Amino acid sequence: MKRLLLTASIAALVLAACAPANEAPAGGAASGEEAGAEAALSPESVPLPVDLGSPVFEETAEDYSIRAVVDSRIAAFQPALAENLMAAAKTQLETFKADAIRDGTDARERSAATGEENWFRPYSMEIRFTQSAQAGDVIGIERFTMVDTAGAHPNYILTGLVYERASDAPVALEAVVTDMAGYGASLKKHLIEAKSERAYDDASRANVPAEVEEILGSDAEAASKFGKNFTLAPSTEAGKFGGITVLFSPYDAGPYAEGSYEVTLPASELSGKLTPAWAGRFGGEPNLPADEPQE
Repeated sequence: MKRLLLTASIAALVLAACAPANEAPAGGAASGEEAGAEAALSPESVPLPVDLGSPVFEETAEDYSIRAVVDSRIAAFQPALAENLMAAAKTQLETFKADAIRDGTDARERSAATGEENWFRPYSMEIRFTQSAQAGDVIGIERFTMVDTAGAHPNYILTGLVYERASDAPVALEAVVTDMAGYGASLKKHLIEAKSERAYDDASRANVPAEVEEILGSDAEAASKFGKNFTLAPSTEAGKFGGITVLFSPYDAGPYAEGSYEVTLPASELSGKLTPAWAGRFGGEPNLPADEPQE
């Protein structure tokens, strides 16, 4: 008997996780934290507000394993945001759970009726919200969504999110960037650099610019198709953001085996490309974690 195919609703969950940054929620940071204090806080080390309980939710049964983690620093930044993110994650996980139970039950019943091997294997899904940077009343967040339905390999989606403390909705790229073509050109340049570093030989490396051009399109298209999946990078300058980080999930910019990319456009390259309301929020250089080198 063939393996069960991904149900329509599970596929929808994966696609929903691919939504642009201005269409999805996220999690994050503490207001006015010093850089050292931020680094000392583990995402799971500090309890969230009493209404939310634990920053970790997990459940395992015969047909599924589900988990959600909200960076505890989000609660320090905005308790309501942390609660909303956990609630949204749990809703998505409950839908996935129902699909897993249904598929597992169907597989067992079919196996019992036909005598064929039951090919069903437990499904798993994890959703994590992690702060990428925070300064003043703005927080950058990265959402990681992993889905495994016992196929050839699990898949994961990276979603960038930016929130202002006073707003329930994520910040749209258009509110931050005014020169979309210039932003897209910078994005393409840095993606070419990142992909070239991973190229396995000179021939493939030489083909990277044409490959990026084909995937991202024109400068304006690069901004509108991929540049909206963005979050913020910490800075070497206190109270500023060091750049904009654009997230590429597996398959976005190459085959699954190539993995994901987190491409950071430094503040210096964003000069002249930002709206007046956001230009003053950027400065210094990207201060990325040592274990997450800039692409």
